[in-house]
Parts: sequence; structure tokens; C-alpha cells
Amino acid sequence: MAEAAPADPSEPSTGRHTFVDALRGFALFGVMAANLLIFSGIVYMTDARKAAVSPSLADRAVLFLELFFIENKFMGLFSTLFGVSFWLFLSRARERGGTATVLFYRRTFWLFAIGCVHGWLFWAFDILRFYALWAVLLPLFVSWRPRRLLIAALAASTLVPALVTGLRVAVSQGAAGGEMDAMALSAFSTGGYREVLAANWAYDWYLTNSIGQIAYQVAVFGRLLMGLYLARALVFDDLGSQRSLFRRALLVGTIVGLAGNAVFATEWLSDAARTSPPLAFARRLLVESGFLGFTLAYAAALALAYERTRWRDAIATLAPLGRMALTWYLLQTVAGLAVFYGLAGGLMGHATPVALAMGCVAGYAGQVALAHAWMRRFRFGPAEWIWRSLTYGTRQPMRRSEALGASA
Repeated sequence: MAEAAPADPSEPSTGRHTFVDALRGFALFGVMAANLLIFSGIVYMTDARKAAVSPSLADRAVLFLELFFIENKFMGLFSTLFGVSFWLFLSRARERGGTATVLFYRRTFWLFAIGCVHGWLFWAFDILRFYALWAVLLPLFVSWRPRRLLIAALAASTLVPALVTGLRVAVSQGAAGGEMDAMALSAFSTGGYREVLAANWAYDWYLTNSIGQIAYQVAVFGRLLMGLYLARALVFDDLGSQRSLFRRALLVGTIVGLAGNAVFATEWLSDAARTSPPLAFARRLLVESGFLGFTLAYAAALALAYERTRWRDAIATLAPLGRMALTWYLLQTVAGLAVFYGLAGGLMGHATPVALAMGCVAGYAGQVALAHAWMRRFRFGPAEWIWRSLTYGTRQPMRRSEALGASA
């Protein structure tokens, strides 16, 4: 028999946290901005071709600012919020007296399935599969004391990736990155779906087998653990009581973030780090600390702003987008393929960074507006509804009117 689903999680009475949803909606902006550089083909280009597609000072400034303030910071925030969501899901399931861990693993399995479809049939840079794979370990950390959990999160987010990078340099792994990038750029910009699919699989396999992918994956797990820690340490219904903590996080995160991202965006010591394991370790440690620093600083800044009446309503407008984050993450892929790939729009290799930035702002505003329109009528985004129905083994009421009728 199918397990009964909980009450509507999009309503405040069920414990849905508007700030968490708004923060997730905010994270989607940075995720979109970073992924546009992939969809547009810029990440696959040689330095000479990047320079050709970034002819103006404004274009070069946009690329620098993207590296400094966005790249790996917002995906880190997205990952951290997944860890938060894990704890909230587990807590609500326990409150209802259900088999919380079984439900969580069922939910994780279907997320993995969605990620496989997304990653293997459309876009090799899918992150959902890895959230699901690493999330399998999260229940093992539920009983850990917060301090121990924080240490584990910091180590996985910064120290382990740095150690892997140092090892990678020490063993001098050969890289076929240039050849793979050229193959991907050619197939994605001019090929039909068969060529795109073959290139997508080849690039996905290349990423999966690289030593550098280990560092990235462990860093993702570190963010999940950080989210679990924050969900246990913070009281989301009373952010105002934790202002001093948020101020410290903002200060420390900003200082560490400025240092680490200055190294990352300017590629300082990158040449020397390619041949020196100690330098490679030190540089990656500083860079990963900078990524995490800005991620936490962004979240702390938004929390402090949310506690001010004049900013609360503006920040809360992002909550509907955050409530259907899975849907919009997938739709961003659909839009990216439609606009840039040779299958449709064919703009890959032709869009300047300034044009991408303008498109990102306009596209994000459109997503916020559409999310509001959708959530006024429906309880979930389409992808969330599918995911939830599969998790509980029964069709969930989709329209708000359906939910009201079911509870009458």
C-alpha cells in the first residue's frame, strides 16, 4: 500500500521556511550565470578564441567578475541548501511518524534517476546524480555532534580537494582536456542530436575518469555536510536571534572569499602549481576556502537583510522560484540547448560575455515572474510533482483546489 503523503509543504503552516526557499531561488541566479558560460561554449574555447569572443573591456570585465563572484560559489550554495533540505525532509517525516530514512532513500533514488536522464541524454554537467550519490551517506552523519559535523564539512570542502590536487600533480596524470573541449565545441555547435549525444557521453566519461573530478565530488559532499550542520545549528524561524553569528560569518567569509577568489580569478600561481605538488595543494586549499567563504557570506548577508522589514518582502519574492528549483534547473538546460546548440538556435561560440550577462538578468527575472504565476495555482513545480509522486508511490494533488478538496 502506498504511504500517505504529508500536507502541502508550500504552505507556511506545514513548516515551509520562506527564507530557505528564497535563498534557493537566489542560488538559481548564480547557477544560471555560471552554466551560461558552458552552454555558450566559452568554457570549451582556447584562450585565443575566448579573446576573440570577448573583444571589449566590458566583456573581459564580465568574465572576471563571473569568475570572482559567481563560479563555484552559487553551485556551492545550491549544494549546501540540498543538505539543509535533507534535514528538513527527515525532520518532517519523523514528525509524521513515518519511516523517515526509507522515504529519504526512495526520494534520493528518484533524484538519481532524474539526474541520469538529464545528464546522459541532455547535458554532461548535471549535478543531480552526484547529489543523490553523496546523499546516500548523509544519514550516517545525523547523530554526529554539530562541532564534529562542522569539522568534517570543512575538511571535505577544502582540505581533501587540496590533497587530491596535490596528488594529481605528483602522479602527473596526462590530460586530454584540450582535445575533449575541441570535440565538444564542434559537436555541440554544429552536430545533430546523434552527434550531440555521442559527444555528451564522451565528455561525461572524460569528466568521470579524471582525478580532478574526485576533488570536485568531495567538495560537493562537503557542502552537503555543511548544509546538514547549518540546518541543525540554526533556527530558521527566528533568524533575528542569530544576527551576531551571521555577522561573523559575513565578515570571515568575505575576507577568506576575497583572498581565495583573487587567486582563482587571476590564476595566480597556476603555472607553478602544475608542476609543484606543495604549491598545487596550497593554491587549491586557498581557492576552495575562498569558494566556501563567499558561499557562506552570501547566505549570511541575505539572512541579515531578510531580518530588516524593508528588505524582507523583496527577498521573499524569490521563494516561489526556490520552491520549484528542480523544475527551473532542468528548464535552464532546455533553454540553454535551444538557444546555443546547433540543434536549434546555434549561438554557441557567438555570444559575448556582456550579451550573456544581459540575457541572464532578463531570463532570471522572467523565471521569477513565471514561478509566481505557477505557484499561485499549483502546489509544486512539474518536476517536483513528479519527484514527490514517485517518492510516495501515489499521485500527489497538483492544483491547490485539489488539495483543498481532498482535505474537505
